[in-house]
Amino acid sequence: MDQLSNILPFVLLVVGPCALVFSIVSIFRTRSFIRRSSEVIGEVIRLERSKTRDRYGYEYAPVFSFTTEGGKSCTVTSDVSSSPPGFSVGESVRVRYDPANPENARIHSFFQTWGIAVISGAVGLAFIGFGGGKFLGLLH
Repeated sequence: MDQLSNILPFVLLVVGPCALVFSIVSIFRTRSFIRRSSEVIGEVIRLERSKTRDRYGYEYAPVFSFTTEGGKSCTVTSDVSSSPPGFSVGESVRVRYDPANPENARIHSFFQTWGIAVISGAVGLAFIGFGGGKFLGLLH
């Protein structure tokens, strides 16, 4: 166990910056998507249920439909799922979509839009802080 506690700070100091870089890239990609996308009102038509990673529960991804400004109807399953479900069937939602590729669409809520960037950034900062503190403790 002592060897693990000596290696852990180094692992955190490698994984932390990677998570932070992922967060920054995600922020820039999301900002770019928002700039080029159009916004319309859509509706959650069902919740796609899938097993969680631990296989003991379920998470739910909203499936939403919307009509583009050009009149094309689209149905998209969100890449972001949650447990409990973050949306209800029949709920109206703001949708942002890429006019050049309307199937590239997202529900425009904070968690659906920015959740991955925020969570990976927070994890990265926590790993850097904890790993750095542990590393400095090893030097003494």
